[in-house]
This record gives sequence, structure tokens and C-alpha cells, in this order.
Amino acid sequence: MKYNDLFDTNGIFIQTERYMLRRILPEDQPFYQQLAKEETPAFLQNTSLTGTSVLAWEDLMEEDHLTCSILQKDTQTFCGFCQLQWIFTSTPELGIDLLPQYQKQGIAKEVLPAFLFQAKKLLPITHFYSKIKKNNLPSQRLAEKIGGVCIGKKSLLPAKFPVEMVSVAEREFPDLFYLEYHFL
Repeated sequence: MKYNDLFDTNGIFIQTERYMLRRILPEDQPFYQQLAKEETPAFLQNTSLTGTSVLAWEDLMEEDHLTCSILQKDTQTFCGFCQLQWIFTSTPELGIDLLPQYQKQGIAKEVLPAFLFQAKKLLPITHFYSKIKKNNLPSQRLAEKIGGVCIGKKSLLPAKFPVEMVSVAEREFPDLFYLEYHFL
């Protein structure tokens, strides 16, 4: 399947009762930048990397990333993004980011199952995985509610990081630690 075939003629990937997931558009960039800034770990805040996200805007537009804007159906109001990275592999990475004013409203619980179902229907996917910050309990609970299974704790620490310092790093820089979840 070609990337453009993932969307209908209006650029819609999937719709739920209250939301639609639309192909990301250039006019969505300010929202992405706002979310990226909010997701920047505290220890990077006043550095040259401030505002840097894991994925640059240009990466989101690549055809190996399925990035959709989450919009309220009735008002077309932007709520956040839902994405899969490396969609032409059998195990893409899942991510979702919602603007703070739209968190804790059941949006992710409504859109993620539909997003995953549609992606699995259209692409050669065996399972999805997601990295969730160790201190993000609401996202961990959501992952488990929609069928995710935690397969272990990982970190962004260098491979040669002194073992005796890991607990200090975990306490001082919790954003460096995450749990990996798999979804079938």
C-alpha cells in the first residue's frame, strides 16, 4: 500500500464518534511546536536543545511516519497528534500527544484503539510498541486498558553509564527512564 492510500480524499485516516484523525498539514506546525516544548525534559529546559523534540517537524511529514492531527468532529478544534513511526516495518512505534486542555477527557482512550485497528488493517503490522515515561502513570494505565503489555524498563542513559549511578540518575532525571509497552 502506498502512503497516500492510507487517507480518504479529504485526508482522513479514521473517525470515531467524536473525533477525526486527519493527515498532518503544514498549518498544524505551531501546535506541534507547543507540544514539543511541553515535552522537553526539565533538565534540557535552558539549554541549546530547548524546544527540541525527538522528531523534527520535517520527520513527521515523511512517508515512513503516519502522523495524524486529532480534531473534534463538530468544531474541527485541534486536540493533539497520534502517530506511528516506521510504518512499513512490522513493529512501528506508537505515540500520542494531547494539548494540556484536552488531556484527561478520554480522547486517547477513544482514538487509540480505532487508530491501531485501522493501521493494522492497512499495513503489514504484527504488533506496535510504545515508550511511556516511568513517572507517567495515567499513560501506563491507558496503555494497559487498551491491551498494552509492559515488557520492561529502559533508559536513555549511555551504555557505559556507571551502574552505581543509575539510581541517582533515576531520582534526579526521571524523564530519562521509560517503560516499553507492546500492543498486538
